[in-house]
Amino acid sequence: MTKWITIAKHEFAYNVRRKEFLFMTFGLPLFIFALFGLMIFLSASSISPQDFTIGYVDKAGTFEGNFTRYAGEDIAKNDLLEGKITHFFVIPADYRSTGNIEIFSKKSRTQGSIEGEIKAFLLDNLMKGDNKELVERVKNPIKSEYFTLNENGESGKDDISGIIISLAFAAFFMLSIFTSSNFLLQSVIEEKENRVMEILLSSVSHRDLLTGKIFGLGAVGLTQVFIWQVMGIAVLSSGPVALLLKGVSISIPLLIFASGYFILGYLVFACILAGVGAIATTSREGQQIAGIFTMIGAAPLMISQLILSKPDSAISMIFSYFPLTSPITMIMRISTGNVQYYEVVLSLIILTVSILVIIELSVKIFRASLLMYGKKPTISELIKYVR
Repeated sequence: MTKWITIAKHEFAYNVRRKEFLFMTFGLPLFIFALFGLMIFLSASSISPQDFTIGYVDKAGTFEGNFTRYAGEDIAKNDLLEGKITHFFVIPADYRSTGNIEIFSKKSRTQGSIEGEIKAFLLDNLMKGDNKELVERVKNPIKSEYFTLNENGESGKDDISGIIISLAFAAFFMLSIFTSSNFLLQSVIEEKENRVMEILLSSVSHRDLLTGKIFGLGAVGLTQVFIWQVMGIAVLSSGPVALLLKGVSISIPLLIFASGYFILGYLVFACILAGVGAIATTSREGQQIAGIFTMIGAAPLMISQLILSKPDSAISMIFSYFPLTSPITMIMRISTGNVQYYEVVLSLIILTVSILVIIELSVKIFRASLLMYGKKPTISELIKYVR
């Protein structure tokens, strides 16, 4: 067994037992799920139709239905103030020509669901005598499906599932980069500050040490994401959430591409952050330098609307082949279905070559600056190390 594999196993076994890892892996998703669950519960509770009691005043004299009817506005206002009803609306005598109604409630703004119920009530009365199918069609006049034509004139049905997967991938990717960067930076900087590096380098080479840390801590980050995926699938498969996502299909090829880009993109950032840890003299300084690279990686999210609407634009093409932005950009473009196979292959090759090149550069910087305690190398010194 080579030495870098031994180092990778040690880094993985040590970091998966850390409290920070356990909290970020299990505590953060549970907090997010609980927060979203609370928001959905409160939202559903606030718009539940059974909480509303609606009355109306018909000055036109032709409307009737399930709502409480009042002879005048004063009686309706008294019942509203006493809490017997939550809303009432007034139908003026010229409603059929103007369409104007007045809605009263004790709150400053009427909920949209109230207007929907009033609209259904008015439509039922306006189309009284017509068949039920016509009434339902007037209430819901359109059920649209969008299709796109490719260069060969073949049509395909638009599917929002791909866009959902691409945006979820981008969120997971950036979240994993932000969290795992702490493990990489802290591991390198702490061992550098505690002078543990001197002991390690007496028995292993710089290359073995750096490679072991990259793959060991990279495996920690991938394990974290795998656990998040399992938890996410469990939540999405639950009854209420599955009902909300009914009709959303998951593209298996897109998931396969997303997994490949995730691993390669993650390794690119891992190699860079390991080099940053060797340069930085403190954890705060390392986080500041790492923030520059993570912001560059998050750039596709900032222009996601442009990438999704114009996947063949110049900026989209540039981001597709630049290693730090390639993973998120390519998954967004693939979800639109407007990417040629050679573009995917070329971007994957560039990512793979970038990993090898960045590892080589990081090893040189790692070897030259790792034992420089309390001194941050200058730009000219870094160029000298790389050369």
